[in-house]
Amino acid sequence: MSSSRAHTLVQHCRDLVRRFDYESYLCCIFAPTARRPAFWAIRAFNIELAQIREHVQSVHLGHMRMQWWRDTISAVYQGKPTSHPVAALLSHCLDHMHLSQAWFNRIIDERDANLANPLYTRMHDVETYAEHTASCLLYLHLEALGLADVHADHVASHIGKALGITALLRGTPRHLAAREFHLPSQTAAKHGVAVEHVRRHGASEPFRNLVFEVATAAHGHIATARAHAKGVPASAAPALLLSIPCEAWLNRLQDARFDLFDPSLARKSWMLPWTIWKHTNCCETQDYVYEDRGCYCYLSRYIKCTSHTERR
Repeated sequence: MSSSRAHTLVQHCRDLVRRFDYESYLCCIFAPTARRPAFWAIRAFNIELAQIREHVQSVHLGHMRMQWWRDTISAVYQGKPTSHPVAALLSHCLDHMHLSQAWFNRIIDERDANLANPLYTRMHDVETYAEHTASCLLYLHLEALGLADVHADHVASHIGKALGITALLRGTPRHLAAREFHLPSQTAAKHGVAVEHVRRHGASEPFRNLVFEVATAAHGHIATARAHAKGVPASAAPALLLSIPCEAWLNRLQDARFDLFDPSLARKSWMLPWTIWKHTNCCETQDYVYEDRGCYCYLSRYIKCTSHTERR
């Protein structure tokens, strides 16, 4: 593949991630240069799958689209990729690194099984879905970094579960507007949540209690990941940075008294890029920051000022 073609594919996937998964975009920026195209491709693949449910007019068409992705991933691993930019970039990355096909297939299978209105009975069901989607994406990131470490996998598993639970919470207002409810039904029943009342009148006290319990489960996975982080190689950090925006949003939810309809939860945090950078412990900032000059010129100035202050 020519360098210009590879650059075009990287740009396509990067722009897709920036547009539809901005927090992942902020974290992928800090991946090592040689590994970053794989990060873009993995995240772009996830976006393509996530959008199927929103764009198809029937579950049957959704299943057909999922099967297309199964066949496409299979073709990539057989050295016969389609012209689809995400598949083409994945194929290019496989020339330089190992990425397990099983993780891609597991993500497809789990999303395929949840194309219809997904109903979760217990928190365990939500965690299983998160493990088979968000955690598998992190396993792929670790492989893209060339890591095969049981401690890193353990931490990634818990971070992925926290990400999946948090994504479910963040999507709940949109789900309710579409007359859907995906929070675990047993937990909702325990707190006496009347879904129609919440849909019409917003966050009731029982609904806040439900959100608190679900958010506590996500916080628990973040805490477990942090407790086991000491055994994880430092080189795994770029794959695990998504725990930072996840925890930041959960803290904002707590500040909003677990009201998922609070407008502050939908706003982007201007501090988030700085917070992520501070967790990278990276001094070689230019390569990371200037990939998107428009978004990160202010971050560059902040880093330089911080580094200068620390040297003094």
